[in-house]
Amino acid sequence: MNKISIKTDKEKETMRKAGKILAEMLLELKNNIRSGVDVWELEEKFIQMCKENNVTPSCKGYDSDGFLPPFPTGLCLSINNQSVHCYPKKGVILKNGDIVNIDTVINLEGLHVDSSVCIPVGDVSKDAKDLIETTKKALYEAASKVKHGVRVGVLSETIQKTVEKAGFNVLKDYAGHGIGYSMHEEPEIVCYGNKHEGPKLKDGMTICIETLVCTGNDEVFNVNAWETRMKDGGLFCIFEHTILVTRKGYEILTR
Repeated sequence: MNKISIKTDKEKETMRKAGKILAEMLLELKNNIRSGVDVWELEEKFIQMCKENNVTPSCKGYDSDGFLPPFPTGLCLSINNQSVHCYPKKGVILKNGDIVNIDTVINLEGLHVDSSVCIPVGDVSKDAKDLIETTKKALYEAASKVKHGVRVGVLSETIQKTVEKAGFNVLKDYAGHGIGYSMHEEPEIVCYGNKHEGPKLKDGMTICIETLVCTGNDEVFNVNAWETRMKDGGLFCIFEHTILVTRKGYEILTR
């Protein structure tokens, strides 16, 4: 993971522009999610939108510095008990009651922005609704704590408390992160911990807060080199924004 970087005014403006593009793209994908849709259509639409907006899909071809095979798609997409790093495949059809996580990154002029959403398909269970609501709430509760001088542990503790109060659990093996010219910069922002831990946030940092939440036990298992599922078969949900740290607070770039 690359070291923490402080963004210049020009870099901030580029990331603002990229963030707005990504937000619009995710909204368009969300509007195309319904029962009967082949998830590969979402991948094709995303790649087309990248071309139209002159941005690069950062996930496609990503190989974790050679430790893993190149990631096959521009989108990370998981359904129900699928968890992190899953991807769309042709012939997988969405059905009523599913919940769909879309997590993706784009690159504009060398700078990355990253965002995730979870979308219900038609009528979903109360448990699924509550999971989505809690995961989203945890993201915004943590974001509200972002400010120059605040420790990363404050964000982590906020996420964990919000999630566990609602009766759900956080995934402990995956985390948010800094972002910029690299998709993954320091600091690591886990979904658990206490407010006295971690480095202090600094004005000009750009970070990705990810709330990774499940209905049951947080253990996952690998289906292949990339894809994972919840070991107990429970539901998984993720929300994420790229956020600029400022002297007085924060700015969400991906909305």
